[in-house]
Amino acid sequence: MNVERIVVGPLATNAYLACSGDECVVIDPGDEAAAILKRLGRKGLVAIIATHLHFDHVGAVLELAEATGAPFYAHPADWAIYKELNEVAEEWGFSVPEIPPPKNPGLRVWELDVLHTPGHTPGSISLVGDGVVFTGDTLFHMSVGRTDLPGGDWDALVESVCRLYGLPRGYLVYPGHGPATTIGNEAEGNPFVDASVCDRGVRRNE
Repeated sequence: MNVERIVVGPLATNAYLACSGDECVVIDPGDEAAAILKRLGRKGLVAIIATHLHFDHVGAVLELAEATGAPFYAHPADWAIYKELNEVAEEWGFSVPEIPPPKNPGLRVWELDVLHTPGHTPGSISLVGDGVVFTGDTLFHMSVGRTDLPGGDWDALVESVCRLYGLPRGYLVYPGHGPATTIGNEAEGNPFVDASVCDRGVRRNE
């Protein structure tokens, strides 16, 4: 699997093209559909996946879906409260993008296993591939997702981060904003949630 990061939109969201052979999926296409399509080139887009449904992660979904016919996947817990999740967009002067009703990703989309990692939003997911994990706004380089927006839950976020720390330490972490990191770096040194928090008995998601 080859992964290409494309930083898009006013909040510098990381959109990712993950490709294997002539097939690709796009993860968190927050804006700039034309730029994403240009990078896609002649390869086929087989899925559009949102790690969660905040406006800065889905702004290009509709245009990409219409241009390619690719299905769109997101967790139903976020779709159920899509407008409430994005109240902050209007407060910040952004419009809430129109998106097609998403399909439930289930446990796997394309070559990626789906982990439900709520906390930043009720329907946040992480996507696990061969040696990589796309964490959306759940886990960042030396930080974690905020939980003060509608649907946020700090205890759930901690449990989700602890679940991610159960992955092999060498796994690359591709977050929704900022630079890549590894599971090991975050488990050992994340100042908000490190592995010692999990070792003290935080309940993990099943």
